[in-house]
Amino acid sequence: MNDMTTAEPRVVLVTGASSGFGRLTVESLARRGHQVFAALRGVHDRNERASAELTTLAADERLELRVVELDVTDQASADRAVDTVLRTAGRLDVVVNNAGSIFPGPLEAFSADEAARQLDVNVLGALRVNRAALPHLREQGHGALVQIGSISGRVTLPYSGLYAASKAALGSLTEAWRHELAPFGVESVLVEPAPYPTSIGNNAVSPADTARLSAYGEGMGRFVTELTERQTAMPEDPRAVADTIAALVELPGGTRPWHVVVAPEAQRQAVESAARAADDAARAVSSDMGVAAFMTAGQPRTEAGIL
Repeated sequence: MNDMTTAEPRVVLVTGASSGFGRLTVESLARRGHQVFAALRGVHDRNERASAELTTLAADERLELRVVELDVTDQASADRAVDTVLRTAGRLDVVVNNAGSIFPGPLEAFSADEAARQLDVNVLGALRVNRAALPHLREQGHGALVQIGSISGRVTLPYSGLYAASKAALGSLTEAWRHELAPFGVESVLVEPAPYPTSIGNNAVSPADTARLSAYGEGMGRFVTELTERQTAMPEDPRAVADTIAALVELPGGTRPWHVVVAPEAQRQAVESAARAADDAARAVSSDMGVAAFMTAGQPRTEAGIL
């Protein structure tokens, strides 16, 4: 059954919708009455089960939820997915760039090719999808790009260097889109969650150089053990991230904050403090360079009242 919570249903494309934040988000948005396109890679092979489950859910609950093939590492695939949305719905209101992967381990153990694969999915994936969508969003004069980053984009921990670098880069792209797209009425938002219990770790890619990896074995082992123990003792519900994304989707255009942290209180406050300092620095630097007029002020973060 549909649970309509907004007077104007949105048309939303969500990448990486087979599991984790993406899966929770497409189900939440569809149940709230939105027209949702769940983008998956390999709907007829690696994600055939997830595709079938979402299709069955849509039929059983009479939801406006459709599965669409999208490989974020392929521009042609992104173009086809956006075209499918436009042919089916007639418009596109919000893109949620959630697709991502994680390459955990000591930086020394990764080859440049492995690092490029991490960045290809987490950074260039969003670039491709937004490149496909933006001509339509600009032409219609409204819309939003929502990137799912991570607090790792602000705070780099050991053995997560590649992942942290990819999320920091995604944050920079989000901020650039924010400034560049404001004249067209298109918003760009960064959501930075803490580590939540999702399935992203199930597909983690370890470095192929096991000899170099083994040199860090003892330290990395202790790090993983202590991190896991803390997360097990203080479990967090990943639905908080999906709820935040849904709230962002439903906010009226022009009122969305450009940055939201979803994390335990101490982590949230620390990351928001770092982000505010970065905002202050951007204003000071752009003013001194004489280009402050091109910077978009944006809405306050959590003060926007969506959390």
